[in-house]
Amino acid sequence: MPVHMMPARGIGDLRTLAGRSDGKVASYKTYLQVSFLELERARHELEIAKVQRRLEFMVARCLEIDAEKTKLLDGSGVPPQPKHSEPSPIGRPNKPAKREFRFAY
Repeated sequence: MPVHMMPARGIGDLRTLAGRSDGKVASYKTYLQVSFLELERARHELEIAKVQRRLEFMVARCLEIDAEKTKLLDGSGVPPQPKHSEPSPIGRPNKPAKREFRFAY
């Protein structure tokens, strides 16, 4: 009678539960991803509000500086210098057409 030899088994022949749910995403994973995205959005909204407050403060301070500088120059008899325009809404100052350096002692 012939002897039937079984082929040697390898790691690929082990039966496991891995890979059974690969085709579908569990609902709790979806809710977890959505909650992480909502937390990230909330964090970004807080950061945007903080930057907007800081920008408003800096624009107001630039206007105060211009007013104080004008007040000082009016009282000193120094000829007036061209005024800088108000900063643009995105926070970058408008560049003057021509830049000159003037020193007054």
